[in-house]
Amino acid sequence: MKDDIRCLEKEREALLKFKDELIDEYGQLSSWGNQKDKEECCKWRGIICDNLTNHIIQLDLNGASGRLRGNISARLLEIQHLRHINLSFNDFNYSRIPQFIGSLERLQYLDLFDSYFSGEIPHHLGNLSELQFLGLGFTENDGMLTSTNLDWLSRLHSLRYLNLRHVNLTTATNWLQTINKLIHLKVLHLSHCHLPTVLPPSPSMFNVSNSLYELDLSGNDLSSFFIFPWLFNFSSGLSYFDLDSNKLQGSIPDAIGNLLSLSYLSLNENQLEGEIPISLGNMSSLSYLDLSSNQLMGIVPQLALSSSLTHLSLDHNMFNGTVTQSIGSLSKLEYLNLGSNHFEDIITESHFFNLSQLQLLDLSYNPGISFDFSLGWNPPFQLRRVLLAGCKVGPHFPTWLRTQTTLYALDISNAEILDTFPGWLWELSPNLGYLNLSHNNFHGVVHDFSSKFSTDFLAIDLSFNHFSGSLPILPPNASFLHFSNNKFSGPITNLCNETIYSLVYLDFSNNLLSGQLPDCFANLKLDFLNLAHNNFSGNIPSVSILISLHLQNNSFSGEIPTSLSYLATLSFIDLSRNKLTGKIPTWMGDTFIDLVFLSLRSNEFFGSIPSNLCYLSHLQVLDLSLNKISGAIPKCLNNLTAMVQEVDNGIDYITLRPGDFESATVMWKRKEHKYINTLQLVKLIDLSRNNLVGDIPTEITSLVMLVGLNLSRNNLSGILPAKIGRLRSLDFLDLSRNHFSGGIPTGVSQLDQLGVLDLSYNNLSGKIPQNIHLQTFGASAFEGNPDLCGLPLNKTCPGDEIPQDPKIIGNANGMKDPDEEEDRLISDGFYITMAIGFVFGFWGVCGTLVINNSWRIAFFKLWNSSMDWLYEKIAINKIRLKEAFHKFVKF
Repeated sequence: MKDDIRCLEKEREALLKFKDELIDEYGQLSSWGNQKDKEECCKWRGIICDNLTNHIIQLDLNGASGRLRGNISARLLEIQHLRHINLSFNDFNYSRIPQFIGSLERLQYLDLFDSYFSGEIPHHLGNLSELQFLGLGFTENDGMLTSTNLDWLSRLHSLRYLNLRHVNLTTATNWLQTINKLIHLKVLHLSHCHLPTVLPPSPSMFNVSNSLYELDLSGNDLSSFFIFPWLFNFSSGLSYFDLDSNKLQGSIPDAIGNLLSLSYLSLNENQLEGEIPISLGNMSSLSYLDLSSNQLMGIVPQLALSSSLTHLSLDHNMFNGTVTQSIGSLSKLEYLNLGSNHFEDIITESHFFNLSQLQLLDLSYNPGISFDFSLGWNPPFQLRRVLLAGCKVGPHFPTWLRTQTTLYALDISNAEILDTFPGWLWELSPNLGYLNLSHNNFHGVVHDFSSKFSTDFLAIDLSFNHFSGSLPILPPNASFLHFSNNKFSGPITNLCNETIYSLVYLDFSNNLLSGQLPDCFANLKLDFLNLAHNNFSGNIPSVSILISLHLQNNSFSGEIPTSLSYLATLSFIDLSRNKLTGKIPTWMGDTFIDLVFLSLRSNEFFGSIPSNLCYLSHLQVLDLSLNKISGAIPKCLNNLTAMVQEVDNGIDYITLRPGDFESATVMWKRKEHKYINTLQLVKLIDLSRNNLVGDIPTEITSLVMLVGLNLSRNNLSGILPAKIGRLRSLDFLDLSRNHFSGGIPTGVSQLDQLGVLDLSYNNLSGKIPQNIHLQTFGASAFEGNPDLCGLPLNKTCPGDEIPQDPKIIGNANGMKDPDEEEDRLISDGFYITMAIGFVFGFWGVCGTLVINNSWRIAFFKLWNSSMDWLYEKIAINKIRLKEAFHKFVKF
């Protein structure tokens, strides 16, 4: 018995030294110590001793429940009988795997997976000749561990399990030969290893061990001509094969049906095409099939022979045929996924006549699929997940769902349903955790469902329908509630009838809700709150929002509550189109260090723009327009570094729902635009329609990634920044209706990305820079500047006039202008001489060409290719003559 095992002093001291070099933040080693009640190390957590010798043989400190940090002490060498070490899921701070581990020659089990090691895997591990289990690498894509050559691995003759997931094997060209030498290997995981393809494959490479039954090569760049011949040399014992995310091309070979023992086959995210081979029906042990994200087409083959099939996934392919009714004969099928394809079929009861074990049905995003079930149909299965989004389920609500009492997830969004809301839906299953009825035409009221669900996490999406009446009483365990774009009306006091302790996402936007927000908002710990586009009034109450706050287009009044100053994690604030007043709080720039979007547009704020806003280094949208803000534009705006750096795929924007970035309505080019998944690309400053004074700070030209700048309708003055050409990303520039003076900088002509430009109604003067891009803007972009001239305005600049009578050319003093005299000299003398020469030259050459036909053809070919060059030379020479004449006059 273990109670009789006595710890050996030397090994106990070695373990304590091992503990000294670790940081144990979660108390994993709390049972280890020198105290009298802790002196028996064989009773310590993670330690197992041999029943006969009392030697420690196992050290298992898996960090799944709390990671250890620090270093692995070399004192483990003193525990010479160790056969098992498990330090997986800890954090060793990207240190190297200790080489001394290769000296623990009795090790049979070594698991360092996902423990943050880096560098080259030590070849000394090849000394562990008794090793049967080796786990290295990472769960996520990391690539910090590498192995340039796998020769060391070939010496582990007893190895049965090998996991090198996310280990960089780019240069390990001998990986296949090495694997073939491990004749006892049963499980092999080499996913996301950048495995090099061996070119060309030789027959000797396909001598595969008969013992291998689990193989994962997903996330590499392997090709069909290499991988399929290797696969088909496996014995019938192979049970699990994952080839996701490779470069498999062509059709799936019929020979794949010879893998009779295969229960799991995944080939998604490749470039496979053609039809699914009928031979898959021979794979009677198949329990999981995933062919998603390829280019497969044709009908689903008859798989009736696969009577043991329990898992079938065909989503994200290019199937475009009908769904064969033979699927209904797969009596052991548990998982059926045909989602995201192009099937066109009418699904009837016969498709499911024998699927008594079915638990998941996914036909989503097949817009050509519709359903024809009888009203009294009683399905043979009890489903846990029904996913029919994007199919033609309607126009009536599917009554057969009433029989499904074990549902956890139901998604019939965007399913063309035009019906009232069935009251029995809330009675379906106490385990319902996800309900999505969005983007349909449901109407009527929603009944109380406050106590219908018992799951810890509950997500309900009723958005984009026509529900009306007051909000229902909400379930206390709701985590995600999306009721936007309906016709709910009245107050939201129902929100406080129950303590909603787990709510993190609440969207009631675009309804007819009204009244003041209840005080219970202070008790909610939300990540996301959207009450925009309703009729709420009163002060904004104390709220506890961690990430995103949308209150725009309501009638909130008063000042911005100081309670927001405690919400340092906010990244999105939209309070636009309300009746808020007061000064913009200075603490906003000090508190919201992660803020990306700030809109206070169309309120009644006054005072100056606090310079503290310049501390918002992540800010990408700043909209303070349509207020009563005065003072100067802060010069420190160049500290908004997110407008200096290129966007990194929206890295600053959180994903609140899978695939969705934050969304908002932004005034862009004088129109409201709603950005849903592209808001992270917008970098905008809008300070228009205020009472700002002073000039445009030169520092603003440092915001080189700024896409929109609107300073119109203020009292700004001074000259435009000479370096405005640095804002090369500008698509929208509006400086109209201010008091700017001086000329238009030539840098404006360098803004070749501009789609909208408005400099109208200022005091600008001089000639508009002559640039092809600037000429694309109409005169309205420059009108209202009395001293501005040049195209596109219908006003010529002094010196650009064409003289009408050369005999009365003169200036105000009666003296001839040198430029005019120059033009007269060149035009009257030079050009007359050129004309005479042209006449003689023409008849001297062209007369000959008229006589000689072959010369004439050759001449005109030369003429066509040379005229552009000649015109250019004449223009250049004219300029040079003008410059020479100027020098002569001055002399």
